[in-house]
Amino acid sequence: MPPAKNVNANKDALLVEYQAAQDSAQHHDSLVWTTTGIIWGAGLVLIGFVIENMNDPRLKVSIIATSVLAILLLVYLWVMALTLGSVRNQKYARCKEIEKVFQFEQHSKLRYPNRSGRLFYGVVMVVFIVSWVLILITAAFS
Repeated sequence: MPPAKNVNANKDALLVEYQAAQDSAQHHDSLVWTTTGIIWGAGLVLIGFVIENMNDPRLKVSIIATSVLAILLLVYLWVMALTLGSVRNQKYARCKEIEKVFQFEQHSKLRYPNRSGRLFYGVVMVVFIVSWVLILITAAFS
């Protein structure tokens, strides 16, 4: 194969990789936010039900079990968000590398505050976990 065709084939392969990396990054980001929305939304509803029924001694074991499960789900969600966020960042980093070859600017010129979203996400997670720990302690010792 002549060198010119090799270069074009290589560029075509890079364009396919670029698209795949971008699609994968978006997919992993969507997974995080879809799962977060479900767990946070369900958690808020569940907190309302639990608080409404805290004084019912028949539900003490159920409230304790629900609290433990909610804490475990939140910890899992946080680990998942960090893990998939790392995958997303690696995929976008690969996009930026390929952009240098083609002189694209889709991701390379994007500017935003570093880690501000991750910090706020962490604050919300801590508030949720602390709320469930307080519910658990209240249910266990009342």
